[in-house]
Amino acid sequence: MTDTIKFRLLSIDAWRQPEGWTWNQWFQLQSGIELTEAELKPRAVFKWLRDNGYLSDASKGKVMLDDLPTDRYHLTICDRNTGEPLFCLEEMDA
Repeated sequence: MTDTIKFRLLSIDAWRQPEGWTWNQWFQLQSGIELTEAELKPRAVFKWLRDNGYLSDASKGKVMLDDLPTDRYHLTICDRNTGEPLFCLEEMDA
């Protein structure tokens, strides 16, 4: 049996400042999302977001996964060209 990690999906409203993007507000879209370690790779995350209607097919090649700091607590999906945060998978307490 493979262990899963529970996440909540947040939609991010952010603005750009000289030092980078700042989250203004976020909205919970879904909670209790269960993913395995293997499903936390960028392509698998993007596929899950597309399969569940959060990203369109037009987003292919236009988004990136930012895991900084690399704590896996926040996996932020950003626009590849601007770095604007779009969504965040936030790990939930077990």
